[in-house]
Amino acid sequence: MNERINTSLHSISLMLMIALTVWYSLTSSVNFAYILTIMIVALIAIEIVSLMVISKVYPESHTSFKIGIIAALCILLGVKTMLPSLFVPLTLAVLGLNFMYNFYSNNKRKRGAYKRKKAKRMKL
Repeated sequence: MNERINTSLHSISLMLMIALTVWYSLTSSVNFAYILTIMIVALIAIEIVSLMVISKVYPESHTSFKIGIIAALCILLGVKTMLPSLFVPLTLAVLGLNFMYNFYSNNKRKRGAYKRKKAKRMKL
């Protein structure tokens, strides 16, 4: 059940990105950096909820990578004000990396190859 919710969250984030891109292409009054800022804030919220749902199911490497993606998205909000010329390319790179990893981890989990290792207990 948690995995289905996680897949739905990733699908929602992809649909949001497509909708925002269509909105940008249809209207000329909206700045692309503004669209990306909305996308970043929405992705941060979606990734946090996703981590809360599946943090006990997926391995620690997945959790570490997702925390790194969340941190990168937060840093991008600072990059927007400090280096606006690098904001769009860096944001597109982080978004692409995030979506590729989402599809990779979902497919790997469906095949059953992505399991959390059981913690070893100390023997006395």
